[in-house]
Amino acid sequence: MFTPAAVHGPPGSAAVAAGSAEAAGAAVEALRSGGSAVDAALAAALAAAVSEPVLTSLGGGGFLLHAEPGRAAEVLDFFVAVPGLGQGGAEPHVARVVIDFASGGPAATASEQAFHVGWGTVAVPGCFAGYAEAHRRWGRLPLAALLAPATHLARAGVGLAPVQLAFERILRDLLLLTPDSRALFADVDATGRYANRDYARLLEAWGSGSLAGPDDPAYAGRLLEGAHAGGGLIGAEDLAAYSPVLREALAVRHRGVEISTNPGPSAGGRIVLDALSRLSSSGAVAWGDLVTAQADAVEAHRGRGQVPTGTTHISVVDAGGTVAALSTSNGSGSGTVVPHWGIPLNNMLGEEDLRPGDPLPPGARMGSMMAPTMLRWPDGSTVAMGTGGSERIRSALVCCIARLVEDGASLEEAIAGPRAHVAAEGVVHLEPGFPQAAIDEITSTSTSRGWPAPERWPQQTVFFGGVHAVSRAAEGSVRAVGDTRRGGAAAVLLPDGSIHVA
Repeated sequence: MFTPAAVHGPPGSAAVAAGSAEAAGAAVEALRSGGSAVDAALAAALAAAVSEPVLTSLGGGGFLLHAEPGRAAEVLDFFVAVPGLGQGGAEPHVARVVIDFASGGPAATASEQAFHVGWGTVAVPGCFAGYAEAHRRWGRLPLAALLAPATHLARAGVGLAPVQLAFERILRDLLLLTPDSRALFADVDATGRYANRDYARLLEAWGSGSLAGPDDPAYAGRLLEGAHAGGGLIGAEDLAAYSPVLREALAVRHRGVEISTNPGPSAGGRIVLDALSRLSSSGAVAWGDLVTAQADAVEAHRGRGQVPTGTTHISVVDAGGTVAALSTSNGSGSGTVVPHWGIPLNNMLGEEDLRPGDPLPPGARMGSMMAPTMLRWPDGSTVAMGTGGSERIRSALVCCIARLVEDGASLEEAIAGPRAHVAAEGVVHLEPGFPQAAIDEITSTSTSRGWPAPERWPQQTVFFGGVHAVSRAAEGSVRAVGDTRRGGAAAVLLPDGSIHVA
């Protein structure tokens, strides 16, 4: 069983949990330079594009939950949008790549899945615009200082962690689809390292002001050229129409705890809160009820335009108690890259094609299962969390929050504990570690609802998500917990400027 990466600090400390040591390190560097919680989250996300290159980049989309002490949480939505404004029904070029998940080794399921990729699957990216807007609203550091850690990593290269190499091997055929993508990923399997000097040049140009941001013709023009040449739908009208949206967080009170998360049009947050509301009030997690609640909440809220995504997450709490929870994704990636700038692009349209219902119209904001979340107790204690894991985002969060709120578990216990995920047709996937009584209860529930017998996994894996979380107690002490299912890292910046890492 994985032991979470966990570290704590006294009052006056700040805490970070992320999907890689490099991302956590960039966040701490931003905090130590006087940056805000949002500065730290952005520095981590920009670094994660190098240390977690299959999962995130400026070519994807995401959500940032931000909350100051005593104030309501808000969510900056910079997820992708449907392209095609002004295209007149153009036919996109879409390739089909079959991925064998067994290629990732014991951390992956032994099954095949067809992915839709290529320029025709690229939705209008949001991360570049979202990061710029978040920095404008809540950042304190100069942009160049914020970008410096990621710039260094991109130029020098990073030895990828085992879980990141497993993701790269699983999706290798997809990542080698086009010449630009091959140039970035061809040597990774042999060397174990990833570098992206074009990305470093982009960050340097952005930080110096010689490139104004995602709308600068020097960047946007290259994106449009690539889309036009490769059979994509993104046009100038799509880029002009796109902007991040600040939304009031979706919030409920559950067992006296205020839980705030990602609102619509995404479904992930609504599913999590609905599932929690369906739990019995026994004061302890009833696992038969929990799997039933998951299934019923998904049925109630799943709609068109919701895409499963390969995701990473960063949680930060600064010394003053402000939290930032940032989830981003490239989907599975499209195998395409912004020419000249080295930005891998999403395949959200290809993933959306797998969802039920009519497609969304051009210009519409797509939805996601991503759900950066904050819990706030009556005494002011706070937890910020989020997770990758595609469809398992909802179940990973429900299981962790239920343990925290229903069982009174510690943050480490909540993240380390085994998870139950209800998939299509009622198949309940169970991590090892459940007591026999819970297994019997879940099995009985499956039988009563006409579901297949639960599928019991022999070991914990990346399949069940990676919940990275931070907490701040009422008296100001902090804790960071990284989920080692997905290579999680944790770091605390102490009041004297020293750093503790795990």
